[in-house]
Amino acid sequence: MFEEMKDGLENAMHTHGVAFASFGVTDARATRMHNHLGNVDDAPLDDDHIFRIASMTKPVVSVAALQLIARGDLALDQPMKDILPTLGETQVVRQQGDGLALEPLEQDITLQHLLTHTSGYAYDFHHALISELVAKGKLSGIASNDESFLNAPLVFQPGEDWEYGIGIDWVGKIIEAVSGVNLNQYVQENILQPLDMRHTSFSIADLDAAALVPLALRGDDGAMSDITELMPTVTDGPYLGGGGLYSNVGDYLKFMRMLLQGGQGPNGQILPDHMVASMFTNQIGDLQVKHMPSFNPMLAEGHGWFPGTSMKWGYGLMLNETDIAGRRSAGSGAWSGLYNTFFFIDRARDIAGVSMTQMLPVYNQAALDVFDTFEQSVFSACS
Repeated sequence: MFEEMKDGLENAMHTHGVAFASFGVTDARATRMHNHLGNVDDAPLDDDHIFRIASMTKPVVSVAALQLIARGDLALDQPMKDILPTLGETQVVRQQGDGLALEPLEQDITLQHLLTHTSGYAYDFHHALISELVAKGKLSGIASNDESFLNAPLVFQPGEDWEYGIGIDWVGKIIEAVSGVNLNQYVQENILQPLDMRHTSFSIADLDAAALVPLALRGDDGAMSDITELMPTVTDGPYLGGGGLYSNVGDYLKFMRMLLQGGQGPNGQILPDHMVASMFTNQIGDLQVKHMPSFNPMLAEGHGWFPGTSMKWGYGLMLNETDIAGRRSAGSGAWSGLYNTFFFIDRARDIAGVSMTQMLPVYNQAALDVFDTFEQSVFSACS
């Protein structure tokens, strides 16, 4: 399979000056393709290299929350203030004239809200009001070295709308409170180790730190600059459920294969089949996954997935309601990570793919072109 797509991938990478990228494809039975292009520090990229997968952490943590629901330790409609009282004290920020005003919650934040990005929590680099609070020094941004960004207000009342944000970071805190162990320990024991994902952790201390690939910033002119030193590694926490995992393509293939197998791992059931199905089921009703503008051009470019297509959210996954021509089938699950890692899981055609580069801003044209080429090549090869 890789030979069929190699030329196109190399051309896309060369056109945009992308130094390295890793690619993988699996079905429910086994890996169909796993390969790499480019060099890291003059050595070929290989199976042992580690990437920062950022928001591709969210599906893993969503599975962890669903496990606790399956065990009866959590409920989707349960007020989360019962577990974390702070979530009952959160306020909603509104534009009021030339300034901002806060109002109290009109209903409780539930786990359903947090898992589906309908809680009202937002990211400062995607929402104007949260960005304004950060700019005025009234709130820490997502790039802070601690958890102070969790003190953000909501941008609407729970359930009113869909807004991509920090809700899954709160889910991580809920998992810790309910399980009695830190998020890394819970995820290791209940997901990563049973799936033999030995290159994945919230703590770089569990991995070969020397294998972590460098991080680049892509300028408007396409030039790449190394900004690795601006992204300190995490060892002892805090462990962030919304984006804290280190991993690689080989390991993420194992996670996606488990979902294609209805929750079955090589050493037993990770998640009940009906709960896996719920991840691929619209959980936001008439709401839509919408265009995400950028309020921090270093971190993100504005982006919307497949304009004109109805996009929904399940648990941990964005869902397309209709087929995407030349690409994934209706009902497929997918998402991405801040440093331009991407995946899709097409259960209708029993195929899943993941690609990883390592650069900012997310959704820059270079990264999108490489991923688009990859996904189209996968379905061309499968057809």
